[in-house]
Amino acid sequence: VRGLGPVATTALVVGNMIGSGIYVVPAGLAETAGPLGLVAWAINTAGYLCLTSVFADLGGAYPVSGGLQAFARRAFGNFAALEVGYLYWMCAVIGNAAFLTAFVTYLAVLWPGASEPWVAFVVSQVLLATLTVFNAIGVKAGGLVQTITVIFKVVPLLVLSLALLPYASLDNLQPFAPHGWGSLLPAVSLVSWLFIGMESVTVPAEEVRGAGPTIRRAAYTGFAVTCAVYLLVLLTLNLAVPASELAGSASPLATIARAKFGEVGAVIVTIGALVSVAGILNGWLLVTSRMAFATARDGLAPRRLARLHKRTGTPVWALGVSSAMTAALMLLYFNDSLLDIYNKIALLSTATALVAIGVACAAEIVLVRREPERFSPRQRRRGPITASLGLLVVVLMIAGAGWEVQKWTLAAILLPMPYYFLVVRRSARALLVREGAVSPWRAKK
Repeated sequence: VRGLGPVATTALVVGNMIGSGIYVVPAGLAETAGPLGLVAWAINTAGYLCLTSVFADLGGAYPVSGGLQAFARRAFGNFAALEVGYLYWMCAVIGNAAFLTAFVTYLAVLWPGASEPWVAFVVSQVLLATLTVFNAIGVKAGGLVQTITVIFKVVPLLVLSLALLPYASLDNLQPFAPHGWGSLLPAVSLVSWLFIGMESVTVPAEEVRGAGPTIRRAAYTGFAVTCAVYLLVLLTLNLAVPASELAGSASPLATIARAKFGEVGAVIVTIGALVSVAGILNGWLLVTSRMAFATARDGLAPRRLARLHKRTGTPVWALGVSSAMTAALMLLYFNDSLLDIYNKIALLSTATALVAIGVACAAEIVLVRREPERFSPRQRRRGPITASLGLLVVVLMIAGAGWEVQKWTLAAILLPMPYYFLVVRRSARALLVREGAVSPWRAKK
């Protein structure tokens, strides 16, 4: 069902980028790098501009559901497609857990009891189940929710930023690099969580009206809007308060709003945060299920995940399995603090996504040379350059994530390999035998 028009598609980009990160990451960024985090933001903006160009080109040339997975399959074959589909699906499943954690964290500002492990667990399950049902109803319902929540998430951020301008002082930027310039790379990795989501517009491509051109425009427009909002919020925040006041807070924007404008300011920001997180969770539930569906449709995941509801046309099995995995991750609430959980989940989700994004960059380099007729002359000239720069950015971001995150990312890469060799390759060989392309003896060999 092509239920996503230009507005809803652009809202998908903005909504899948602006979510929990801008309400939580400033605290971790202040603790990690202080005002130097602004430089990390600028580096990410430049890097993700290259990545936006990559996905605008690929999404326009190949408007097929699955996005990154489809690009990898066309360029490198089934093994790369399985890895990319699995890693991006895993990124989304883990990321959804981070969004639920952020929701509970900000809810605790209005209702302190929400930070209790059992309460946090129940609240997160109810929110997840509610938005899963909305997505199961159909893509039009999900797109409408996304558009409405984007409006209500951006307005409070703009209001807070403008209200903080009278408190701006360059003195709050000192010391600019309290932990030295060596903290820049970890800060870049942390800020990259804010930008994950731009590429998600390519995943539900077959449900977008005017798929190719609409995806290209939505990618650039959504990225521009998001960057403008991020710049305004992070700049005014760093100018208005010292980094020490931001560091360590589980809900930094609400903390600053309460300190400057009293309880009313904290309530307004908190409501904006709750709407924002609910919106990004809604968008990522759509993306998560479509990635699992596309991977299964291509024979790279259990076929049941490719089943569509007869009336709504939504991949209800893929949606249900993805939500169940996210729900299970909520058991982490019984081990660590909410802020620690959020930071760990965010870094791991970002790293798995970056691997998939890096493969997509390599895919553009290959596809521009192999299928030049799919790209305009300008894209053929620019594409390999922006894709190479994007690949470099991905490597730097993963390098800054730290060994613990890199270790788990490597484990995530290895995890789908047995399925590929035991199921996918065997199925492909059996198909060749049935079609008479090879003998049974040669297929076994």
